[in-house]
Amino acid sequence: MTKHITVPANLAQACREFNSRRYYECHETLEEIWQEEEGDVRDLYKGLIQIAAAFVHITRGNDRGARRLLGTGASYLEPYRSERTLGINVDEICRAASAALAVVESAGSLAVPTDPARVPVYRFDPTGLAAQAIHWRAWGFDREGAPLTMPIQVPDEG
Repeated sequence: MTKHITVPANLAQACREFNSRRYYECHETLEEIWQEEEGDVRDLYKGLIQIAAAFVHITRGNDRGARRLLGTGASYLEPYRSERTLGINVDEICRAASAALAVVESAGSLAVPTDPARVPVYRFDPTGLAAQAIHWRAWGFDREGAPLTMPIQVPDEG
């Protein structure tokens, strides 16, 4: 089945999903972009996906999966920390993921959701997105950095 998306709409949706603790849905929404992206920013999406997946493991009490994905997710995000790449608060996410990892290692994954300071908040600010899209040559944008409506293939539901 063909679905039409825009990168900004998917990023905003993924943030809403993550922040309402719908981590699996966030992971799926970001994967729609990640699967199409071939440039450097692909690792940004991969890191965000892995942090979301880590929180799926956290909510299920899977310490091993949470530790692994918090660590690798933060590693993928590291190169993007110094700027709000594509309008995403990467540095804040990395700091919160590191704090969550410390809790998982000391008290177990089920201790994380009870401490709001240790749960990242995904924020997307489209201000300056055009320049960022051009800089990173991100998929789903034209040469001027305007978002395009892109067709993607998704499995049929049913």
